[in-house]
Amino acid sequence: MFKAPEYVDSTVVEELVLDKTKIPGKDYLVIDVRDADRANGHIPGSVNIPASELPEKLTQLQQQHSTVPKLFFHCALSQVRGPKAARIWAEGLAEREAAEQEAKKQQEVYILRGGFVQWQHKHRDSHPNLLENYNREWWEAEEEY
Repeated sequence: MFKAPEYVDSTVVEELVLDKTKIPGKDYLVIDVRDADRANGHIPGSVNIPASELPEKLTQLQQQHSTVPKLFFHCALSQVRGPKAARIWAEGLAEREAAEQEAKKQQEVYILRGGFVQWQHKHRDSHPNLLENYNREWWEAEEEY
């Protein structure tokens, strides 16, 4: 059964990332669908699957991450690439589950509200441990535009 992905506030992802009992890729997974802009920072434990590559790799990726109960998609702003990728994932998941007729628990698919732009702005001063490979100068220059 197809369930449309819902937006979640960054606090949901923050709690998971900061909780040392939760393991990325096992208990949850943050999927960053940005392209080259990921090079200037990302969420710890996130994986990069560029939105342009998702459709062709969908089946393989869903099998690879099939046991992860919660997935959080994002792009820069979570307005286009992130929501589209989350929808593609959720639709593919619904098709696969219908075909397999499994009674297992459905994966929960979410979209990180505000994307990485909001995430980095919120955490760069208060929780720098919630940013990996962060290029502060690049992000501050981006904000000037």
